[in-house]
Amino acid sequence: MLSLHLESFGLYHTSTIIMHVLFSRRLWLNLALIGLLIVGLVFGTLLWLKIYTLHGKTHEVPELVGYPLSKLDEVLADKSFTYAITDSVYSDELPRGSVLQQNPRAGQQVKEGRIIYLTATSTMPEMAVMPDLMGKSRRMAIPVLEISGLQLESLSYRPDDSCTDCVIDQLHRGKSIEPGAQIRKGERITLVLGQRSAVKTKVPRLLGLSYADAYALLNAYSLNMGEILSCENCPTADDTVGAYVINQSPVAHEDASLGSFVDLYLSTDSLKAEEFIITAPNIDTLKYQHSEDSEYDPLDFEEE
Repeated sequence: MLSLHLESFGLYHTSTIIMHVLFSRRLWLNLALIGLLIVGLVFGTLLWLKIYTLHGKTHEVPELVGYPLSKLDEVLADKSFTYAITDSVYSDELPRGSVLQQNPRAGQQVKEGRIIYLTATSTMPEMAVMPDLMGKSRRMAIPVLEISGLQLESLSYRPDDSCTDCVIDQLHRGKSIEPGAQIRKGERITLVLGQRSAVKTKVPRLLGLSYADAYALLNAYSLNMGEILSCENCPTADDTVGAYVINQSPVAHEDASLGSFVDLYLSTDSLKAEEFIITAPNIDTLKYQHSEDSEYDPLDFEEE
């Protein structure tokens, strides 16, 4: 009985303590303070995020494509943007050291301080590797030169008993250039070709051909493009390239030394060129024509 009485008394005492704690003002005050602290932390965090991320405040991305890199700091000084150059590529579209692409694009709305990632044109020229043309025939050497990103400046001939129309030297700005040398892409190369004594070629008929076709045909006959003595209605270089040959000097079928120059008269007037265009053979046919009485066929050379 005593143990039951003590157990009942203990339960009563515990429940009394619990009730006292539950209805204590200090407890509810502490809970209220904790609640206010949690609410304050939540609102404070949201406010900080809004300030940090500039929520709702955006700026329009300016157009940077085409601007020189040296001007970007000035252009973006009051725009609240920064930039980073991520790549540099070769391009003929814009001057060297200019912005070629940007991300984000111009006109987009972005947050203040956003980084604009840029692709710029290289400040250094694109380079090519000089191919080894020594010993190759002219008709093989010229395509290899062009594939390598270089241009033919002219054909030059020197006496050489070992071969005719094969490359015995390659010149850049008048000096020999070694195979494998790094050279600016688009540079012009002179090919020095061998020539047995007294070898001649025939001047091909160029009338009615375009400037580009006439240039290719002259090279096929081991000849060089000379001067443009006149070009009617050709105010720009593009007009000259698109013009037609209406006269030439020397005239077709004359004997000429290898490497000689043929001067041209051009016109963009279709009426003047029409009769030549109609009667002119196909350019591919012209390249493989050869007069029976010619001492030298520029297209028959075979490499030894």
